[in-house]
Formats: sequence, structure tokens, C-alpha cells
Amino acid sequence: MSDTARSTVGYEVGFAEGAKAGRADMKAREACFEPFEDALSMAHAVLNGSYAVIRRRQIDFQSFEDIQNWMGGVAAGIESVGARVGFQTTIEYPHSRPDGGAVTYIFVTRDFGPSESLPK
Repeated sequence: MSDTARSTVGYEVGFAEGAKAGRADMKAREACFEPFEDALSMAHAVLNGSYAVIRRRQIDFQSFEDIQNWMGGVAAGIESVGARVGFQTTIEYPHSRPDGGAVTYIFVTRDFGPSESLPK
């Protein structure tokens, strides 16, 4: 048995975060990104500013397997409420910041059919 503590962030937590984001009110938001967040800015433009964000620091996980379990839960949670992953990326922030290190972003969106109105 290992003395290493296991991450408390796993599939169940990811599922809950994904379902919550998928049900969120996805109103268009203003673009407000830092210079090194150009990938987030691009995703914002592609998704017309209408999305929910799941943000998780990779330091929250003990292993790569924990990250995979969490992401599997996120994807299942998003799909369970009829939403989809619109964009996913990881950004490495300078360690001089309080939340420095690698941060994973998942932009969640919903598709609208021709008879439905677009989000405002």
C-alpha cells in the first residue's frame, strides 16, 4: 500500500462539474484575456462568446491517471445534459502568479437548431 495520498478530484467530481457547466446559462460574455491566453481568445471568438468554463489546475491531481479520470467524468457530465465540449486547452502560467503552473480549460457549449433562437 502506498503512502502517497490519492487525489480527491476524480470521475465523480468531473461528472458534477461537467453537468453543472452544461446546464449553465451561456450568455455572451465580453472578451477579457491576458496576452498569453491567445488560445482562450480564439475559442471565445469561435464560440461567439457563449459558453461555460471549467477550469482546473493540474496541481490538483496526484497523477496523470487522476487527470484522465476527471476528464472522463467531465465529458460524461457535459453529454448527460445535452451540451458538448466546444474547446479544450492547457495553459502554462508563470509560477510567480498565485495560481501558477498548468491550468486546463474546458469551454462547454450547446448547439441550437434552426428553430431555436440563438443565445443573447
